[in-house]
Amino acid sequence: MERTPEKVQQDKFRGLFGEEWYNELKELLESDYWLRLGNKIAQDRLVYEIYPEKHSDLLFKAFRTTPLSKVKVVILGQDPYHDGSYDGYAFSNGRKQMNKVSPSLVNIFKEIEDDLYDGLKLDQDPNLERWAKQGVLLINTSHTVPKGNPGWYLGDWEPFTYKIVSILTKQDRPIVWMLWGRKAKDIVLSVPVINLKHERLFAAHPSPFSAHTGFFGCKHFSKCNKYLEDNGNNNIQWCPKL
Repeated sequence: MERTPEKVQQDKFRGLFGEEWYNELKELLESDYWLRLGNKIAQDRLVYEIYPEKHSDLLFKAFRTTPLSKVKVVILGQDPYHDGSYDGYAFSNGRKQMNKVSPSLVNIFKEIEDDLYDGLKLDQDPNLERWAKQGVLLINTSHTVPKGNPGWYLGDWEPFTYKIVSILTKQDRPIVWMLWGRKAKDIVLSVPVINLKHERLFAAHPSPFSAHTGFFGCKHFSKCNKYLEDNGNNNIQWCPKL
């Protein structure tokens, strides 16, 4: 039987997001908003270099790796890295060919060392896929970015981000929100659903510009694990066991 264009499109979205997220996002993905957003980005690609690259499997990779039913922790970034080092997960630097670790991720690792290992310096893998596979949803509030222009699409992706946050806040199970910086905080607090099974942890952004104003010393990683354990969940192995 020949597949209809609608069926082809639905299968494409299933492949992009995975079955669970697709089922929650189906109405939005069929909306005029989504069509306009896709057309805008497609037109911009004719002029600008935009990450992730066209047809890249990095787009929405975090959703495929961490299905909705597996989410235990949410970490919100802002943009994909605008230098081409984005690997599909917020804050992660898993593209080996780039051979770099972002300053924000350096600070995240430092806080993990101070929080969980008494400051012991560890050889931490910048590929955060290991977190995603444990139930840490690592997503940005924008999912595309032109080379060298962070924040370009934040407004365009905002309705999608609010939808994701709304879906997550309705999950009736323990989830820890690790919210770094004003943008992440404002987005989550704007959703008028308070789930008493969720824990919200707020701190400054781990960027070198703000880490010393409240990210260092926030102890989010130990607080997150304690909350998960207190609520009957396995904790997150933030670093490989020593």
